Amino acid sequence: MMEYAKMERLNARLPPPEEVARAFREFCTYKHEQKEPIEDTQAQYALQAFRYLQKQDGAAGGSVQASKPLVHDTTLRMALQACTSLPSKPSVAHKTFASELYGEAVNRLCAGHAKSRFHSWYQRPYIGILCKTGESLRARNLLLGGEGLPSAVEDQSSTTARLSGTEQIDVHGSQYIQWGCILQGFSDEGNEEELLRSIELMQTQPTRASGSFVARTMVRFYAARDAKTPTEEWFQVWKHAGASEKEPQNLAKREFSDAVTYEAILRLCLRTRDIEWGQEIVRDIMTTNPPKRLWDTIFEWAVGTGKGVDEIERMMNVMERSNAEITDRTQWRIPDVDTINRLVEYAISCKDPYMAERFIALGRRRNIQPNVTTYVLQMNYRLSVNDVDGALTAYKDLQALDIPGNEDGAVVNRLITAMCRSRRQDFDTIMNVAADLSDRQVRFEPDTVSALSLLHLQRDELHDVVDLLHAHAYHYSSEQRAAVRDVFVEFCMNPANSTTRAWDAYNILKQVFDETDRDVRTKIMVEFFRRRRADMAVHVFNSMRTHTRADTISTTDTYVACFVGIASLKDEESLEAVHNQLKLDYSIEMDTRLYNALMLAHTACDQPRKALDFWDSIVASREGPTFNSIHLALRACEAAPFGDEEARSIWNRLRRMDVEVDQAMWASYIGACAGNGDVQGTIKKVQEMEADGGTVDAFLIGSFFNAIASQPKQEEVEAWAKGNHPEQWAELEKIGMVTRRDGSRYFKIDRSISP
Repeated sequence: MMEYAKMERLNARLPPPEEVARAFREFCTYKHEQKEPIEDTQAQYALQAFRYLQKQDGAAGGSVQASKPLVHDTTLRMALQACTSLPSKPSVAHKTFASELYGEAVNRLCAGHAKSRFHSWYQRPYIGILCKTGESLRARNLLLGGEGLPSAVEDQSSTTARLSGTEQIDVHGSQYIQWGCILQGFSDEGNEEELLRSIELMQTQPTRASGSFVARTMVRFYAARDAKTPTEEWFQVWKHAGASEKEPQNLAKREFSDAVTYEAILRLCLRTRDIEWGQEIVRDIMTTNPPKRLWDTIFEWAVGTGKGVDEIERMMNVMERSNAEITDRTQWRIPDVDTINRLVEYAISCKDPYMAERFIALGRRRNIQPNVTTYVLQMNYRLSVNDVDGALTAYKDLQALDIPGNEDGAVVNRLITAMCRSRRQDFDTIMNVAADLSDRQVRFEPDTVSALSLLHLQRDELHDVVDLLHAHAYHYSSEQRAAVRDVFVEFCMNPANSTTRAWDAYNILKQVFDETDRDVRTKIMVEFFRRRRADMAVHVFNSMRTHTRADTISTTDTYVACFVGIASLKDEESLEAVHNQLKLDYSIEMDTRLYNALMLAHTACDQPRKALDFWDSIVASREGPTFNSIHLALRACEAAPFGDEEARSIWNRLRRMDVEVDQAMWASYIGACAGNGDVQGTIKKVQEMEADGGTVDAFLIGSFFNAIASQPKQEEVEAWAKGNHPEQWAELEKIGMVTRRDGSRYFKIDRSISP
């Protein structure tokens, strides 16, 4: 699919539709089976591929009419269901992709190609996607028939009537689930008004919700927002509704829902320090022997109100003694590893790792063996206090357990990253932990890949870096890929890293992160100029110039940055190469800034006469020169044979045009006059400037002195300056002077000019 997108961008021959269809099918099947989120870059590629396949079907007579569309019904279903596994930050591509998949399903339903289970196969996952992407209102309208379905199929009652009895139950059950998604969606969006409106609308539907379900939803909504008054009001509604409703068949489900609701309220009380209401609720719960999960909630409340580990242990003894009243041993309330984990998790939320360790020790005293979750929590809080060795010890204990769901993946990723950054663990230990993740096919997080890449780069293990990135980087979102890419950019920009390693890092970046934009590549190009490697910098420039992406292709700014870098190194070969490429680049329109850069580069590379040709082009252009153009032209005159004559011509034109001349411009003109060694003539120019009211400062004298290439003539300038402007000369001597190999000298004043 990436190859198809590239060929489409290049307007090149596209791959056969059958190959793209197979790729699309395999991608959707994998994502559906693995329940792995589709990242934004993947969603964009999948969307482009799907549109291409639809277009090919349309060319063959229309995807709806075609007997065998390229995207089969099974693939369409899997693609939409795969979209329900969304990343934490869904993009526009996710919404568009899901919308177009659903639209195709609707079209097939209208044409009579869709199966009768349209609602559960297509509408339910699509509504779930809308609710997860901030489109809960649209999801509700769709469920109520307000949008999404054409008029031919809007009448859901007639559709339901055609279904068998079992299918009718499925539709109603499916709608109940969808209403739950919509309520959760509005809750996540914080949209109180539409949440209440949805509850009203839901009560008018055949799938009318129970009063306890509605009240429980609202209790959790307000409790999560620390809204105490409405939480109390809905809590009373929930209690009365629960008392009047029949006991559900699934007692465990009822107990779980009750416990979650009480947890939300008691945590609200802890956050707002409303201990009185919390104690009242706890007393109400304890009027009967509550189920074990509610006991766990009470233990958490006790810790939150200041009870210590010893007091929690005494409460556990009370819970165990209450079992004497229960004849069914399966219903006994016994503290287990879930109880300990809840307490450890709460201690972590309070940023108290010492308490967390004590709760784990409490579990061991009661012969409660830690499970995977216990060790994961232990690793997390040890890493939070930079106890990498302690986390590694917990990891080794974890290895003795069976981990079928790979629930330790996130914390082991954190461990690898911490080990790489601590620099205390040896390479083999780090690689053993990474190999364990790899063998179990656990996802490597971007931070993990970044840390391991740096480790391999510092050991010059380039093949390992490339293999690591190829295995994981393409599964990340654009934001995550950018985070990994930035690590390579920082590596290139770090002066502490050798030029060879920086070059290796750049080549890996170019190979794996082709989407790297112009700004980032330009920074790397400038860095190689700073490292005095014009050949490497020009290579970076060429990779931009020949790129196919609009946000990467070199622009005028890129050329300017390149010419400035070439000027800093005075590299004639690079200048000729880049200038020739500019002549052939039809996308670049010459402007004054680019001509300025060419003047700067050619002057630095001992081609001042050619630089003055660009000055002539600037003067003849519609845009005309800038002040920097004049400075650069005068610098070219300073270096050119008989350049003082050209400088006087430029200066006279400025005077005729009554251009305001500042002190810096005078310094450039004096330097241009002195460049050919005419010391006395230049002194006269300085005197004329003084007569016109100008000021002779240290920078002007320094420019005069630095422009003279002959040692005897420099001594002549020095004698004049000491006799006529001793204070300015003394100021220059404080700045400092450098002696060239030929014996001539120059002051370390900054005469640089940007284009």
